[in-house]
Amino acid sequence: MPITVVVRTASGPRPEQPSLTFDGPRVVIGRGNGSDVRLPDPSVSTRHATLRTNGNDYSLVDEGSTNGTWVGGVRLPPQSPRTVRTGDLVRVGRVWLELSVGHKAATPDLGLATRDLAFALVQRAMDAVGDDTTAKVRVAEGPDIGEELRLAEEGRAYIIGRSETCDLPLADADTSREHIAIALRGGQTLLRDLGSRNGVFLGEQQISPDRDVLWRAPTMVRIGTTVLALDEPVSAALAELEAAADEAMREEDIPPSPRGVEAVDVAGSLATSPRMVAPASAQGSAPVAEVAVDTSLLPRILRQKRVWTMTDALVVTLSLGVIAASLAGLVWVLH
Repeated sequence: MPITVVVRTASGPRPEQPSLTFDGPRVVIGRGNGSDVRLPDPSVSTRHATLRTNGNDYSLVDEGSTNGTWVGGVRLPPQSPRTVRTGDLVRVGRVWLELSVGHKAATPDLGLATRDLAFALVQRAMDAVGDDTTAKVRVAEGPDIGEELRLAEEGRAYIIGRSETCDLPLADADTSREHIAIALRGGQTLLRDLGSRNGVFLGEQQISPDRDVLWRAPTMVRIGTTVLALDEPVSAALAELEAAADEAMREEDIPPSPRGVEAVDVAGSLATSPRMVAPASAQGSAPVAEVAVDTSLLPRILRQKRVWTMTDALVVTLSLGVIAASLAGLVWVLH
C-alpha cells in the first residue's frame, strides 16, 4: 500500500505542494542525506522519524529526535509506534507534513526526487531572504582568471571555448573553439567534452567525449591551461544544514497547527504557547508553517544573529560603572 508525504509549505491559497509517494516497508524522515524524506531544517534530526508498514496500515515512530514527532497535537513517545491515516498532519521539528495512504503510484526515481525536494526547499528559503542562488562557473586559473559564467537557466547547454560566440569565450590558445558544454538538470551540474583537441579533466581524471558527467564542487575542471571552479550556493547551504548539530527549538519557534489543534506533551499536559493554536478565523483553511519561504530554514547557521540577555546587560552596566569611576579618580588626581 503506497503512502504519500506532502510537505506543507505555503500560506494562503494552497499551490501545488511538494510530495513524495513511497511503496516500501519503511520511509525515513530526517535531515540527513540518507533520508527518504529529506528536510533541510536544523530543528529536524538527522534521522527524525520513520513510517513503517503494519499490514495494510502505516505506523509512525519517533526515532529519539531532539524536538519530537507530533501527530496533530500529540507528541509521540520515542520508539512507540502510532497508526496514521489519510489526512493526518505530522510535525517534525518546525516542519508540517500531511499523509495520504493509497491511491497513488510511487514516485519514479525516488533518490533524485528526494534530493530535488531538499534542494528546492533551501533555494526558496534563500530566495526569500535575497541570497543569490545562481550557480556559477568561475575561471580560477588561466588567461581569463576571474571571469564568470552564471548558469541561470535550467536545462540550457552553456558553451565554453575559444570562439567569440561561446557563452564564456576564452583567450586560452590551448582550448578548442567549442571545448565544453555545461548544463543544470535537476539541481545538478553536468559537463560534456564537445570533442575537444586537448580533452577535459575533472580533477585528475580525463572524461570521455560526448557523454554527460556529474560535476560537484570543490572538484575543478581543466581545459587547456584554464582551470574552472564551480560555485553552487544552494548545494553549499544544503550541505551545511545537513552537517549541523540539531537545533533545540524554543517555544516561540513552534509553528501553529493548520487546524488549530492544541499541542499535548508526552505526559499529556496541555501546552500553553499561543503560537501552537491557530486563530479561530483561520481554522479549516489556515496556512501551515512556511518551511519553504521562512528564514527559519537557515537559522543560526547561515545568518546567525547575537541575542542579548539580562546577563549581557548587567555585565555592560557594571563595565560602564567601572569606567566612570576610573575617569572620576583620574580627574581628582589631576586636580
